[in-house]
Amino acid sequence: MKRRYLQLSAILLLAVFCQTALGQEEFKPTTVFLVRHAEKEDEPKQDPPLKKEGVTRSQDLARILGTANIKAIYTSQFVRTKQTAEPLTAKTGVSVTALTLKPNPANLRLIADESTAEVVNKILQRPGDSALVIGHSNWLPDVIKALGGDVVPTIDEQKFDDLFIVTVYGKGKAKVVQLKYGAP
Repeated sequence: MKRRYLQLSAILLLAVFCQTALGQEEFKPTTVFLVRHAEKEDEPKQDPPLKKEGVTRSQDLARILGTANIKAIYTSQFVRTKQTAEPLTAKTGVSVTALTLKPNPANLRLIADESTAEVVNKILQRPGDSALVIGHSNWLPDVIKALGGDVVPTIDEQKFDDLFIVTVYGKGKAKVVQLKYGAP
């Protein structure tokens, strides 16, 4: 019995040593907050700024996430996503990384997989941190899916109050919680 215990202890010790020696650290959960940009003006069509209601919503976002220890903020290249991030950036000092979203050649209303992979790779390069992604209704579900989300939402084009919290707890495994923030 004692010999079996020693053998088991030696095997466990060897496993821990091998895991450490090979650099296989324990996975650090990463929290990703995702929101669609706030309410936007109708003009100019290509790149409209936020409406007054959108500015108020972006301030609500900063109030809610101001103490969430966010280490990275990712937006698209469009002014409405950057403006949605501005109050949180001012509050936390975390600068925005604007990514250029490329259209999917097969369907120009969708975003190319490479754009989704770019933001997901940036997030996963920061294990254990919290990040915010401010995007669009045609892109955020793809980001959630690529992070391993257990639930992939559909985002209504007329709604701006969805806040998704994705906890990545393993490679390709994540839990998704959907909340509402600001005025409906």
